[in-house]
Amino acid sequence: MLGGSSDRLCTPSTSAGPFRIFSVAGFQNRANDIVYCPPIIRQPTQNVEDSTAVVYFGGDVQDFPESMETNRDSRGYMKYNLENSAILLREAFPRSHIIVVRPVRMEFKTFSCFDNFVRGNNAGVPDHTPMNHALQHLEKLLQNLSQRLISIPENEILHQAAQAAAAAAAVAAAAAAAALVSSTLTNASTDTSSTSSTNTCDSGQEMDIDILQVQENVTVDADGAVVFSQGSTTSGNRGSNSESVQPSTDADALLAAQSTATSTATNAGQQNVTQPNNDNMQHFNSTNNEPLTAQSQQLQQSSSSAIANHHHHQQCNQTNNNPLWWRENLNLDKSKLILIGFSKGCVVLNQFIYEFHYLKTLTPDDSTMIRLLSRIKDMYWLDGGHGGQKNTWITSRSLLETLTRIGMNIHVHLTPYQVQDDRRPWIRKEEKIFTDLLRRLGANITRHLHYDSQTANLMTHFEVLQAFCQHIHNQNQQQQQPQSTGQQQQQQTQQQQQQQQQQQQQQQQHQTSQSSSPASAQNSEKHQQPAIVREEK
Repeated sequence: MLGGSSDRLCTPSTSAGPFRIFSVAGFQNRANDIVYCPPIIRQPTQNVEDSTAVVYFGGDVQDFPESMETNRDSRGYMKYNLENSAILLREAFPRSHIIVVRPVRMEFKTFSCFDNFVRGNNAGVPDHTPMNHALQHLEKLLQNLSQRLISIPENEILHQAAQAAAAAAAVAAAAAAAALVSSTLTNASTDTSSTSSTNTCDSGQEMDIDILQVQENVTVDADGAVVFSQGSTTSGNRGSNSESVQPSTDADALLAAQSTATSTATNAGQQNVTQPNNDNMQHFNSTNNEPLTAQSQQLQQSSSSAIANHHHHQQCNQTNNNPLWWRENLNLDKSKLILIGFSKGCVVLNQFIYEFHYLKTLTPDDSTMIRLLSRIKDMYWLDGGHGGQKNTWITSRSLLETLTRIGMNIHVHLTPYQVQDDRRPWIRKEEKIFTDLLRRLGANITRHLHYDSQTANLMTHFEVLQAFCQHIHNQNQQQQQPQSTGQQQQQQTQQQQQQQQQQQQQQQQHQTSQSSSPASAQNSEKHQQPAIVREEK
């Protein structure tokens, strides 16, 4: 079976995830490993149809952190591993279930190959077909993932999560203290890190990964590697040792650990709350608690972890101290869907477009798949690209007409790395056709170009993930502001209506008094006329 071993139930990295769910079965014999994060803010309603699931397909290089650590080409991009990507998305979509689909193959530990969704060669260059059952595979993954999450024993999840939360609390405290004491070293480390990143990205233009390969001379201190207590795994060999279950008050331990993590890093978190999405991902060596990244990033990492744990802790208190409230009525295949593709992962979204057209035109009576289509609300293309010289973006008018008729929201986020590279002009041309044609067809599409004033490089290509999540965060804030403004306007309208009613009542009383006493009305007019004249003067 594709997708690896399912001997281990899950491996949590923090108290609110992410959890690794290995070898989740999909369509026929297909299977994928999943990185899952539960929502950290509970929806006001319990209806399954009101829940939302964000499904993410990553790009080349993105894998489990220990796999990236073993590849010298990937080490420089450790902070964009699949688990950190899940955490980043969770902060942007705090009310949603986050589902990161790991590629079924990582050729040379570098090239993401989503064979379970779209056929491709050893570099992951897609060979799109009208029907590869990618949508059926997605639906089955969501169904079986829900069952797997529900079937995990509660004490096992709580025990492992409590251990992870306690370790995270200790790491956060150490990182916050080190960052506060070493402000001078922080600035120096930031400058050094920025210079190293720039040199790496400039020289990386000569290679091929997601079109251009990562430069090989990027290195990171081995002490920064992530070491899981259950043992390392690689893309081809996933561990099968399960953690022993210890029956204890794991729920209390989990909440206590969360509270500790929150209190130890609250002061540090307040200093960086204005930039919640910048370098907000952390990886530490669990054996010596030494930070992976520069000290300039430690404070932001610990603050983000504290904020996330604080939200989760508050939510637990609001749900009778049940940290597993997110498993109630869990049916991810019935949720509203947000599909996100980054770089190579966009080939999966493109394959979905082919199958949208197939289902709508050739099998319109397939009510099961039509219901799935109706649940897809948004699709995000984040700087799409692959190693081929065509089909980076869909340009077929008939396919895009079908996509428009479905009525979902389409979002395009780009960087100069992809659309301003003169060596690959077809990407710019195809993206322009894709965007312009959808606009002319009347689709609900938005387009954003990030870092347009910066030199195109591989680092800004990866950083579009942070820019995108910051964009979503800003949108959420803007949506909340009109609600408060609308309430104020409603109150003002009610006050105006009350004033108008009072004025009408006064006018009616005045008219009644005038009709009953004409003489007094004439006298009142005489008294009023001089006042009117004075106002005119």
